Amino acid sequence: MGTACVASRQEEHMLDPYLKQGESLTTLKLNNAKIGDEEAITISKNTAWTNLDTLDLSANKIGDNGLSEISKNTTWTKLTTLDLSRNSLINDGIIAISQNTAWTNLTTLNLSKNRICAEGARALSENTSWSNLQTLKLSCNWIRDEGASALSKNPTWMKLTTLNLSKNQICDNGVSALSNNTSWTNLNILNLQGNEISDDGAIALGKNTSWTNLTTLELSHNKIGAQGASGLSKNTTWTNLTTLDLSFNSLGNEGAIELCKNTTWTNLTALGLENNLIGYEGANAIKNNTSWTNLTSLSLSRNKFGDEEA
Repeated sequence: MGTACVASRQEEHMLDPYLKQGESLTTLKLNNAKIGDEEAITISKNTAWTNLDTLDLSANKIGDNGLSEISKNTTWTKLTTLDLSRNSLINDGIIAISQNTAWTNLTTLNLSKNRICAEGARALSENTSWSNLQTLKLSCNWIRDEGASALSKNPTWMKLTTLNLSKNQICDNGVSALSNNTSWTNLNILNLQGNEISDDGAIALGKNTSWTNLTTLELSHNKIGAQGASGLSKNTTWTNLTTLDLSFNSLGNEGAIELCKNTTWTNLTALGLENNLIGYEGANAIKNNTSWTNLTSLSLSRNKFGDEEA
């Protein structure tokens, strides 16, 4: 096995030693190397890395032109991990990479912190080659409702275990579409933190019946209130849920009380309720819950206990 790293940008010819490495190369890390489209195109033309398993091109300056050329590579058939986060990708590059049919062993794809819109998300959703995909990270893009709805229709990623859509301006319609997905039955971790989800979206999530293996649900920094908490609490499918983060929402006492009516999440170990306008009444409801007997971590900081009388 071989690993090559480039920590900072060199002259193009300095890439030659890595480009000339043959089948012994399995991991190539070129993150934070100020690589642009020209260098990406050079890399894409390599035909020697027949055993390449991991390619890290994160934190560079690769745009749609560079990614479009990378997507044409048919040599890296053993590629399992591709990190393109923190680049300058919009839609054309994503459309191109979604049409790649050579990387059938891909398990992890990181496209976070780019400028991917609904058009790019739709292209990803139409991919039928990555049937082994397990982790998809799309945080900090511009996916919005239309993109989330498109992603929810993908029937190929049946092995998906981790989906990160945090900070994508997704509202209730988008999360409602996601909750109706029936293909991702192996989903373990769903991150929807920092979106625009309110009660209707949370209620829709609570009605999900397909994510039977869900262990972590991240919903912090949204706009969920008491009705949304009530909708979530009625879920009876997520029996394996261990972590639920609702911090920085607007549950209030009523929402906390409603959430505590859940009797299904018996494996819950961590519950985040920071900054939710919860007072003593809500805290007492949590204390009196008899179903969450495995709870070991509870965050109630930044609530309003000091404003109430015990």
